[in-house]
Amino acid sequence: MEVIRRFIDWAGPAVYAVMIVLAVYLVSQAGWENIDLNLSDPSAAPQDFWGTIGLMVMAVGIVVAYFSGPMLNFGDFARYGRSFRDVKRGNFWGLPVNFLFFSILTVLTAAATLPVFGELLVDPIHTVQAIDTPFAILLGGLTFVTATVGINIVANFISPAFDFSNVAPHRISWRMGGMIAAVGSVFLLPWNWYADATAIHYSLGVLAALIGPLFGLLIAGYYVAARQRIKVDDMFTMSEQGAYWYRKGYNPNAIKMLLAAGIPTILLAILPKTFADLGLFDISWIGNFTWFIGCALGYGLFILFERLDPQVPTFDGEDEGISDGTIDGAAATADSEPPAISAEVPVVVEHGA
Repeated sequence: MEVIRRFIDWAGPAVYAVMIVLAVYLVSQAGWENIDLNLSDPSAAPQDFWGTIGLMVMAVGIVVAYFSGPMLNFGDFARYGRSFRDVKRGNFWGLPVNFLFFSILTVLTAAATLPVFGELLVDPIHTVQAIDTPFAILLGGLTFVTATVGINIVANFISPAFDFSNVAPHRISWRMGGMIAAVGSVFLLPWNWYADATAIHYSLGVLAALIGPLFGLLIAGYYVAARQRIKVDDMFTMSEQGAYWYRKGYNPNAIKMLLAAGIPTILLAILPKTFADLGLFDISWIGNFTWFIGCALGYGLFILFERLDPQVPTFDGEDEGISDGTIDGAAATADSEPPAISAEVPVVVEHGA
């Protein structure tokens, strides 16, 4: 994990450096007065105010769907933070500030390609190729390969590595889980999925439809059902007497919620686009909001199921080993928590249970 952290620490600034140089070069070649920041398709009908707002809202939905994976497995990264203050500072600089600044760089670069090359290029790889300088192509290619590797490690490697390891932590280490995820991803042929706009629509829509209910479950389970009170040691035990064993290791309310919220949300991600392609009514726009719909359903249904049949313990009257969501509560359980950086998923096995 330390090697991954060092690679990402190096890859991020490298991508920024190349993008800044590329933007400055193209803007200087085009001249600021020749750059038009309106990147809409000139052949498409112009949008009015509310039409533009609708497109922006749909874009927000797509971005949320794209980032829904890292949102769900945020704990896989936050666990390595030295303090809660560092986590908040990293979120501030890495999310709103970084996202806004990089978006500005991207828009400026794309807008400058029209006066420089005579056509609008939105892919930075095509932009570097259009410069037609061997050094620029080599440097840009290496940088974008580095960026792709870095992004996929964060979004598509660390989380499934933990997920596979958590299935059988006494048999599958974190490294083995990562190898299973890396090798398995090749057999999915993702480059074929993203070569087609329809495939992108379906893959992001279904992904968001699956992750939205899980996110709603996490929020409802921690803040409402558990009231922010968790017994840390019991989260790492395989004992059937553990507080979170439930029924054979699974919370039945969570399973019912996933079925009740997941199935209709997946159908919303698939059927509207299918109906539109068949020439029937077109409400395919709803597929851009499956994360929000799934999250709301998951949140509401889990609270309902917990009210009807409570399963999540709240540990009322207990203080020892309980984290209550405050810094003091976290400090009280710090001695019993596993090391922050470890290749293995720690498991406490109670003999004789």
